[in-house]
Amino acid sequence: KYLAKILAAVEENPIDNTSLSQWAERVHTTERTLARHCQAELGMSFTEWRLRVRYLYSMDLLRRGHSIKEIALTLGYQQASPFIAMFKKYAGVTPEQYKLRLS
Repeated sequence: KYLAKILAAVEENPIDNTSLSQWAERVHTTERTLARHCQAELGMSFTEWRLRVRYLYSMDLLRRGHSIKEIALTLGYQQASPFIAMFKKYAGVTPEQYKLRLS
């Protein structure tokens, strides 16, 4: 009930930085309630889920030819290295290695 709108909004706009407490306010519940729903329904925290959505979005941007630095900045990272670390955590390869596999 609470999560559907939030999950759809984040998937539609992966770079949205609205916090869980801000979302809770918007859907008239508590942050703790939303956190419990995320854990129960998604099997992970909201933060982890949003990171995975951003990872999938970054794969799409890489396929479209965007640079790693450009993607990192788009996703809200101050520099490329934290983005590269996040990408490697999920993909098992760096964004550059991923791009090379696409060719």
